[in-house]
Amino acid sequence: MKIGVSSGSLEVLKRKIFKKDSPTTLYLLIGSKCLNNCAFCIQARNVRKETIMLSRISWPPIDLEELETLLSEFNPFKRICLQVTNHLGWKANIVKLTNAFKKYNLPISISAPVEDLEDVNFLFKNGVDRINISIDAAEKELYEKIKGKNWKEKIDLIREASKIFPKKITTHIIVGLGEKEKSLVELIKDLSCWEVKVALFAFTPLPGTPLENLSQPSYLKYRKIQIVTYLLQNHLIDSEDLTFDKDELILTKKILEKAYLYFHEIFKTSGCPYCNRPYYNESPRIIPYNYPRDLTKEEIEEIKLTLEDG
Repeated sequence: MKIGVSSGSLEVLKRKIFKKDSPTTLYLLIGSKCLNNCAFCIQARNVRKETIMLSRISWPPIDLEELETLLSEFNPFKRICLQVTNHLGWKANIVKLTNAFKKYNLPISISAPVEDLEDVNFLFKNGVDRINISIDAAEKELYEKIKGKNWKEKIDLIREASKIFPKKITTHIIVGLGEKEKSLVELIKDLSCWEVKVALFAFTPLPGTPLENLSQPSYLKYRKIQIVTYLLQNHLIDSEDLTFDKDELILTKKILEKAYLYFHEIFKTSGCPYCNRPYYNESPRIIPYNYPRDLTKEEIEEIKLTLEDG
């Protein structure tokens, strides 16, 4: 059985070196071309390009036996994350892998083509610690256009799953798909009330996809959403603290004063515990949208300047 291993994870395994911005989670890709057709994804059904990429990261395939050998020699990871495309037999592959990984005693997160509570129950029964049910596009019209799925069914599934499995559900949200800031924040507010963990991503245009010509979000927009997401997720503010000018989020003095106390955490990668996704959205040569490590004092000051200039 071949498994895609993120280039960062594979580098750690093969070089047996762990750096300050190395992945703290072992990221694995199960399956290749997807039956789904998300407009931002290079593995989407209608994308003709054959590639081992997901977002801007390559996932070289190796045999399961080779992966197990590498892990037996060097394993600094705190979690395993399975990225599962919608392919025939994906459930059987999950059973095989979760059984194989039991001996490492690491919590397993999974992002899989979950469609109903039966799928959710199946995954938890097979040893998964957390399940990601992706929203990605944060408005009904955008979601149904970009993902080709029913918005209400997905939101209802996330809400119901979070009731049955409290604090065990994650969702991915991509900033920069054309959504209104007000809609985005109101969705995150609801998810926070349901105790659903929000993992923020900055949109990444990929050649060959329908959205290849869409720009990435500005740092100002992304930082604003990071701040409010952190405060909502940790129940440090509520809806009464949120201010908008039409559809634009306004960071009030009250919110900023509260946020300053947490600037060392807010801009780091959000999601499941120990997930840092190094450079998933951007080149290491530019300022990270999500920092995979602790920020320096200089980086925090630079973010403050970005907010002040905005």
